[in-house]
Amino acid sequence: MTLRNKQIEYYKEILKENEFLLLKSKDGFFKNHYIKSPLNVLTNFSGTEGEAIIDCRGKIRLFVDTRYHILVDKQAFSDIEVYKMDFSEWFFGAFQKFYKKNSILYVYDDISLYEYMELDKYFDLRRYSLKKEFLKNDDFNKKAQIFVSSSDTKDYGFNYKIEKLKTLYPKISKMLIFNLDEIAYLTGLRSFQTKYSSLLRSILYLDLKNSSYTLFSDKIPKIKTENLKYNKLKYFKDFINSIDDEIYFDINSITLDNFLAVKKPREIKQNKLPLITSIKPKSVISHLLNANKKLDIAIYNFKKKLKKGLNEVELVEIFEDELLKAGAKCPSFKTILALGENSASIHYSTYDKNKILNDEMLLLLDCGGYYEEGYATDITRTFYFGKNPPKIYKTIYTAVLKAFFAVYLSNETDAKKLHILANDYLKEYNNDGFFFNHGLGHGIGTSCHQNPPRLSLTSLDIIKPYQTHSIEPGLYGKSKSTNLEFGVRLENCVYSDLDYKKRTLSKFPFEDILIDYSMLNQKEKNALVEWQNKAELNECI
Repeated sequence: MTLRNKQIEYYKEILKENEFLLLKSKDGFFKNHYIKSPLNVLTNFSGTEGEAIIDCRGKIRLFVDTRYHILVDKQAFSDIEVYKMDFSEWFFGAFQKFYKKNSILYVYDDISLYEYMELDKYFDLRRYSLKKEFLKNDDFNKKAQIFVSSSDTKDYGFNYKIEKLKTLYPKISKMLIFNLDEIAYLTGLRSFQTKYSSLLRSILYLDLKNSSYTLFSDKIPKIKTENLKYNKLKYFKDFINSIDDEIYFDINSITLDNFLAVKKPREIKQNKLPLITSIKPKSVISHLLNANKKLDIAIYNFKKKLKKGLNEVELVEIFEDELLKAGAKCPSFKTILALGENSASIHYSTYDKNKILNDEMLLLLDCGGYYEEGYATDITRTFYFGKNPPKIYKTIYTAVLKAFFAVYLSNETDAKKLHILANDYLKEYNNDGFFFNHGLGHGIGTSCHQNPPRLSLTSLDIIKPYQTHSIEPGLYGKSKSTNLEFGVRLENCVYSDLDYKKRTLSKFPFEDILIDYSMLNQKEKNALVEWQNKAELNECI
């Protein structure tokens, strides 16, 4: 019996009529979807966002957002019922369309407390613990080395950051940090334990009153950090359960099982660490500029190796080989490489051996890497393999380019308004079948998607100087006028200086053959000329 069938039969045994079970989709620490998670095994869906519920008959309903409407059609098993959410929907709201209020819903122990509380508003919840055979995570390497990021500790060390924390929370004595980006910021520690991450699986306990600090992790680091003690992760719950004092934490980052281990849990009403973590010191900006130059080199060298007859699998292998040759330790996320109509799938990652690079074809590459300091890089370019691109390719590419420059050249700091600004350039193409159906950008740091800021239609963020974030407008669809199906996305990571002028981290040029200069105004032409001239071609060729 396959693992999938074993899981389905097991869930059918424990569930009764009108009882449902939420399939585990994410790693409890890294918060990422991983291959062989119960959701992945039972649905075959590998996107970075998605939730699924199974009933007593073994019927599974999978919920995905707008980024995965095309991908889920390619991946999901034929017996899966798929619900494609609208742009404005979220998972818990979508669940209510299919399940009666107060239905019994089983949830796993390491679900986030926030998600548990949201589900508890509608369902009658029960907890369940997964069998070990259902929890195999091949993405995790427990033996990975732990190291210190010098860029993260050069300007401000652990003691400095702890003292700053004391001033931010003068009335808090004991605190728990579960967010791995925040732990990375405070300690400077990194590890490539899991795919597409430089974060260390850990929990940080801070006794601010007595200046006693303990990091719990799978592996005890040999590195000595100022005033920081180490303990094994397996001892965390016993340790924390022995403390009778109030312990504060961010409700958005604690899991249900960890919450239940704290005797006197208290919520931090306003977590100030994400904002502090998002603002990068000069040493980190310097590292990111150097890391992005290496990423540019990898893309240049990859582009030189493009040739007719290569398939998507081979192209990904060639790019990731160049990525490592240029100095990356590993990709910062699963490379997105799509040929032709596959580029219309926003997060395409299924790589088809039968999809061959031929003349007059688009290639979308969304890629990034982690380098020696453990900070992520991220860029998207859409290339054209050929000499005479169809007019519709040039029109859509130039529209996306105009949206990019509108945001890049703007001193606007309201993240929602920046998304609207980009969308104003793109929405006119809805009539021909093309849509901009994802957020404009995300923060980037020790994680590839580290927020704040989040640039989207629902964001409340105000962009601060020296926050690093992406700008990634795109259009995807099937042209009603030409019947050509494709997508274009252009992404660069940037930071704002003290005058709120955006500075690019990557200097990779745009695809000149795909630009319709008649669509550009003089300001856009000037910006494009300056950008293309600054592209460090000579250093890369």
